[in-house]
Amino acid sequence: MNVCLPEEVELEELNVNSILLNEVKELLQEYGNYMYNGLGLIAGKERFFKELEMFPGNIYSQPSGVFIIAKCGATLIGCVGIKKLDAYTCEMKRLFVRPAYRRRGTGLLICDFLVQYSRKLKYKSILLDTNLEMKEAVELYKKYGFKEIKAYCINENQNAVFMQYIL
Repeated sequence: MNVCLPEEVELEELNVNSILLNEVKELLQEYGNYMYNGLGLIAGKERFFKELEMFPGNIYSQPSGVFIIAKCGATLIGCVGIKKLDAYTCEMKRLFVRPAYRRRGTGLLICDFLVQYSRKLKYKSILLDTNLEMKEAVELYKKYGFKEIKAYCINENQNAVFMQYIL
């Protein structure tokens, strides 16, 4: 089993010219396979893979967004994105930690980095949508301090969960 302590994890902003761009796309492909093949989610599949074809596009770009990658040495182990919803609100998207690196604090580390980055971008709150099938993710968000809210977007999956973190 792979071991990477939180202090060994490096978090950095993905640059559109990064040599890691193909690796990040592979990581997101793994995330999509996890959601749609592993968990059996249906809704959003076409949109997810279309977005992946255009990744990173401009939704995760400065000045209103960012895509963050987590590395352990040379190995890409996780990622998350921030995209603008309005002047005061951003949305967390695509938080994923490879299974071999879960339950070691990496998800909390990524959340903390994302919160600090969102504050730097002058947002007042972070929204996200997920699904009950993604038990580890829901548990992580609650542990970090996200609170469940009413739907703010369309998530056609049967067990959608909507959350907010006030900055």
